[in-house]
Parts: sequence; C-alpha cells; structure tokens
Amino acid sequence: MRCAVVGAGAWGTALADVLARNGHETIVWAREEDVAASINESRENRRFLAGATLSPSLRATPDLGIALRGRPELVVFAPPSQVLRRIVVEARRYLDEMPVAVIASKGIELESFALMTTIVEEELAGAAVVALSGPSFAAEVAARQ
Repeated sequence: MRCAVVGAGAWGTALADVLARNGHETIVWAREEDVAASINESRENRRFLAGATLSPSLRATPDLGIALRGRPELVVFAPPSQVLRRIVVEARRYLDEMPVAVIASKGIELESFALMTTIVEEELAGAAVVALSGPSFAAEVAARQ
C-alpha cells in the first residue's frame, strides 16, 4: 500500500516507521528540511525522535506535494492540532483521489472546538476518515513495544 504521513514530529515519524517496517511504501512530510534530511541520510529523526533507528525503506520530504502525489491509498495526518485544518486544506490540492485519512493529531481546534476528525471530514469531503488513539508514546511505538 502507498502511504503518506503528514507531520514528522515524534508521533508522525514513529507511525511512518511502523508502516514502512510492515512493507508499505511510505513517505513522511517534514515541514523542517533538516528533519527530512536526517531521516533520509541517517535513518533517524534527530530533532524529534532521537535514538530511534528508522526503516531503511522510509523516505522523507520537505515538499507536501511530493509526499501526496502518486495517489497514496492511506494518508496519516499527525501535525499539531492547531495547524491541522491549514495543512489539510493545502494537502487537498495534491490529492487526485480521496485516500483513507487517518487522524493521529490529538485535541480540538480552539476557534471552532471541532474534533480533529471533524476538521478532516469538512476539508476532505469524500475521504474515509478514521481516528487513531490510545495510550501510547512515540518512543515506545518506534521501539516496537
């Protein structure tokens, strides 16, 4: 399956690594160029998930268009909650077809009090939207615990 993870913080990186290790073609979008370079060159997200060795097949890019072109079947959204709507609106420009959208961001939008799933349902009409939650930490997921 072709997967894109939007947001290369600790949580997004850990989820991208799990997808890649399970045989899915996975690319993660990092807003910060140094994060994308670190993932690609050293197989580690030194800024947000230091010490975790990432799958050799995981790719990273600082270009959202590159991450989302090519019809990913699954898109995991893992940015901070207060920028989710803006990022989803931007992401919509690059999606030819609506993927399954997995929401890994936690919280509510301060202006509207909308849940993260509601934001994506509003901005990606037609996408199947699911929420990923649970008592887990990025470092533990990256360590495959």
